[in-house]
Amino acid sequence: MTEPSVPLDPMTPRQDGRVMLCEPLAEITLAAADLGRCRRFYGGALDLDTELLRYDRASSQGACRHWGIPEQDNLDVLLLRRSGIPEALRVRIVRLDAGRPTARPALDCCADGALGLGVPVRDLIKRHAIVEAYGFKANAGVTTMSFPRADGTTYDIGETHWIAPDDVMVPGVDRAHLQPVGPIDPAVGIGGPSYSSALVSDIDRDGEFFDQVLGYELRREFTFESDGPKGGMRLPAGTRVRFQQWFAPGSRTGYLVIMQLLSGGLRAPNGLGLHNRGLGLWSFPTAKFAEVADKVARHGVKVLSAPADIDALGFGRRHSMVLATPDGFPVEIFQC
Repeated sequence: MTEPSVPLDPMTPRQDGRVMLCEPLAEITLAAADLGRCRRFYGGALDLDTELLRYDRASSQGACRHWGIPEQDNLDVLLLRRSGIPEALRVRIVRLDAGRPTARPALDCCADGALGLGVPVRDLIKRHAIVEAYGFKANAGVTTMSFPRADGTTYDIGETHWIAPDDVMVPGVDRAHLQPVGPIDPAVGIGGPSYSSALVSDIDRDGEFFDQVLGYELRREFTFESDGPKGGMRLPAGTRVRFQQWFAPGSRTGYLVIMQLLSGGLRAPNGLGLHNRGLGLWSFPTAKFAEVADKVARHGVKVLSAPADIDALGFGRRHSMVLATPDGFPVEIFQC
């Protein structure tokens, strides 16, 4: 008896033999005004392990210059990890003065730049109740979203969009019977951060950067329409959004979601990077640093910080350079 065919999960890696150049996204750096509040959200509501460090000006000035962080007499840094899940993204949060604006005021999804980071969850309703018990809200409640497969069928996932400190969006994603977007700790029913998202002004131009410079593969692409103010992005109803997922070849997590609004202009009201509060830097490891640097030169990519050896503030010393995406968002490439 022939087994019925099962539609391919769009998250499944390709089998085209493409060689990995840059590895999956490894770190995200945020800037925040209140590290205690961040610890309550990420360490309490999301059950991540936290560690608070303090660096003096002399110890931190190299990294601050390299990453575009305003130098301070003492730089406080909160590190977030998911113990037992090495594939989970590491998060570094640097403290900035509360007077600095957020890069995405009120989580305005008509502005370009980084949007947030997502976490895999089992029993999303239970986790949402925990998040609310810690005093945090969501842009929308727990909803069921339908996504397309390449063969024309669809599948449903559970999702909500929590509002983290400093106007950062943190989707919780429950893919039910499908492969989760990252490993989940069964003891707590939640994993560590597994992907990051951004809104861009020209998705084809940004996609070329991920493809040609980072060596990432486009795993999935489609266009959807916003549900309106009650949806997670709170866009006007019917706003068409082009959506892409980019992965390091062969990987299942540590990926990027980029979206472009197909109606209405994008703007970055307070600029991109770590001089304002919010998500300000993506960091990608590579074992082929010289090859990436060659691609950067050949494709005319803007270099924000030339290759240098820096103290990576909690994650050891590294050889690193910082590039700009076509929209100007900072991307660190470091030797692993």
